[in-house]
Amino acid sequence: MDLRMPSINKVIISGNLVRDPDTRILENGTHLAKMSIANNQRFRDRSGEWQEKTCYVNVVAWRKTAELVSEYCRKGSPVLVEGELVYNSWEDRDGTKRSRLEVNARRIQFLEKRGQEGDFSDDGPGGDADADDSDSSIPDDDIPF
Repeated sequence: MDLRMPSINKVIISGNLVRDPDTRILENGTHLAKMSIANNQRFRDRSGEWQEKTCYVNVVAWRKTAELVSEYCRKGSPVLVEGELVYNSWEDRDGTKRSRLEVNARRIQFLEKRGQEGDFSDDGPGGDADADDSDSSIPDDDIPF
């Protein structure tokens, strides 16, 4: 019997864009958007004082999702990102080894004020993003807990 641990790699994080997204079109015509989001956690320390801790996360979006990020997101835009964690390593021009963890976005929901929300997802390699015009929020009465 083979009892392997399942391979699960899923990230869900919300935050605000730290700066305008860096967008470009690659030689093969694929759209790419790179951004960094700040996720703020508020908590009380041992003395009861409120503290805030910020985690900065690099995010990469592709294809239609990248196009929509380019069009609708700016510095400070609140977003919810779903994707997987990716580890990239490379050598820079000086020969120094570099590495970075980032989220490869599969779905990005724009969390602007009511009426301005957008939900955009990437169908994976070769797929396009779909804009979901429906309101994806669930009323509190429908939550089973």
